[in-house]
Amino acid sequence: MAWGRDTGREEVKRLLAALERQATEASRLAERAQRDIGDDRFASFIDFRRKVEEIRALFALTEERLQGVDESRLSDLRAEFERMDLLLTRMLVRAMRNYFSGMRQDQVLPIGARELFEPELRSIDQTRARLLSPRYADRVAADVLDDLDATAELIRKTIARAPSLPDFSDSPSPPKPTRRLRTLGRPIRN
Repeated sequence: MAWGRDTGREEVKRLLAALERQATEASRLAERAQRDIGDDRFASFIDFRRKVEEIRALFALTEERLQGVDESRLSDLRAEFERMDLLLTRMLVRAMRNYFSGMRQDQVLPIGARELFEPELRSIDQTRARLLSPRYADRVAADVLDDLDATAELIRKTIARAPSLPDFSDSPSPPKPTRRLRTLGRPIRN
């Protein structure tokens, strides 16, 4: 896809502005999820996670657009993208740590909480790998990596006590009734 000189630059600028708006929204949703955890409500966490996935998709799109345009024309926007990536990563990691550290040990977790939180561990591993890549390795603050490790540990503890969704796939046939009522088909008499 051939791009005009200004078309690619303007599109990247628009994507960076959209990332800033999404980050503001994610921050608001993270605060709401933090408040709701005290009331044993998890729906706002799901909203926060959806927003994080939108941000990741927007980051991937922005990165793709940056690769599609001549490097010399976008070096300032690439630097801005990387700065924003590091700031948003720090914000999201801190929000996740706050969320899971705010969870009480006696917190009632919904059925399926294990499946809800397991993807977070994979996300943390991916984030850690990205931050340790040569592109960012010398610019990542140690406290961000510490937050990642602490968050992963909090999530593991939560998953260990979280109920999972029931698995019905292992039972070859439905259980048979143990006793059948003889009067089930008879009319009721007074």
